[in-house]
Amino acid sequence: MATQSVTAPVFDLNDLPRDVDEEDSDCYIFAAPLSSRGSTKREAISVENYDRDRNLRIKSESPIFIDLDQYNDVEDDDDLRILCFPPAHKFLEKGQSSNSKPWRPLAFDCEICVESKPAVESFQISGCTHSYCCDCVSKYIAAKLQDNLLSIGCPVSGCSGRLEPDQCRLILQREVFDRWGDALCEAVVMRSKRFYCPYKDCSALVFLDEGEDINMKESECPHCNRMVCVACGTQWHPEITCEEFQKLADNERGRDDILLKKMAESHKWARCPSCKFYIEKSQGCLYMKCRCGLAFCYNCGTPSRDHSHYCYSCKR
Repeated sequence: MATQSVTAPVFDLNDLPRDVDEEDSDCYIFAAPLSSRGSTKREAISVENYDRDRNLRIKSESPIFIDLDQYNDVEDDDDLRILCFPPAHKFLEKGQSSNSKPWRPLAFDCEICVESKPAVESFQISGCTHSYCCDCVSKYIAAKLQDNLLSIGCPVSGCSGRLEPDQCRLILQREVFDRWGDALCEAVVMRSKRFYCPYKDCSALVFLDEGEDINMKESECPHCNRMVCVACGTQWHPEITCEEFQKLADNERGRDDILLKKMAESHKWARCPSCKFYIEKSQGCLYMKCRCGLAFCYNCGTPSRDHSHYCYSCKR
């Protein structure tokens, strides 16, 4: 049985009417039949024009249209979305061979280990333009901490770059980062002035930062919120000096006791060296005898050796 070949009809585009309405529902798409050139050596295609001819052929390919009139379930208020997918073809640039080597990430040379490393492993030091690989920076920090150096600068001598714990946290091992943080905290404590709160019902440890004013005389305990003398580390005593406060007994450092002492000084009262009671002389000589039995000089407080009315200390 003989097979009859069918030839596709060919239309001349010049014979078509040019006044086609854009709103006509019937659309005709004409495409030229694919050429068989290039299938044999006689009909070889020029390589120089291949890229141009191929792009023209791809542009002439008709897109796929969907007739929405075929779907009756589409309401007028439905949201319609047109999806535009990029072509899946990968084109080579002009002059690029299909046998070109694949793309490789950028690399840099670390000046410490003198090895070529990927750019993603580069670590930029803060405050300068030097960068090294993460592994070398991590080992460099660990070596500095081993030498008890907490302020770590750039490996380049004389460079102003600094390495901070927060910046290096992601490249350091957990134990190295923790050791660095603990050492910094300990250094801050050692540099700061510290004392215990003088109030017996508190006794909390109070720290004063190194940057605080050295002329500051008082501070507030952060635990009991009571005032503390910074100079001598005792309770705040605005009425008397630190030297006078240190001479007071523990049971005489209350605010009322200090006010009584200031009143005694203003009235020139004498104090018994034995029982510490205040005595006021109304008349007579300087020889005083306390109710505890001790005789002393009212002027200088020296005890009388022979119960004489003459004081051998102040010669009065």
